[in-house]
Amino acid sequence: MKKIVKKVIVLVCAILILAGCTKDYKKLSYTSYDEYFKDKEGYIQIDHSNDYGLDVIRSIESGNGSIQIMYMEFQDEKDAIDYIKTSYVSDKNYKVKLKDDYSVVKMTKDKYFKLYRVDNTIVYGTSLNKKDKKEINSILKDLGY
Repeated sequence: MKKIVKKVIVLVCAILILAGCTKDYKKLSYTSYDEYFKDKEGYIQIDHSNDYGLDVIRSIESGNGSIQIMYMEFQDEKDAIDYIKTSYVSDKNYKVKLKDDYSVVKMTKDKYFKLYRVDNTIVYGTSLNKKDKKEINSILKDLGY
């Protein structure tokens, strides 16, 4: 009987540990994105919202000359997923991980690129120089990714 109880406890602990290993990303709001980059020295924001169709609500780029962080908000989640599929999934330079709640895209060839999608919002960072990888990851972490 004691062996069965020990096995059940070990199994429950393993399940709890594994369940805690997954990252639950929260959707970044435009306000949070905007406030973060208003205070970030050397970054200029450019509004690209008019460059897209009606499926894009907002498209804002913040950059410092070598790093660009893009915020895109779509009408709905399907539009955001379709954007990722048409822009990145078919391109062999990108590694794409699509999940039900979010997506992650990484490019590892000539430049550093990292994208997150939560619901209808996409946030990505890119640089032509891989040495900017730490700064991009730091910014994305500050934004909640």
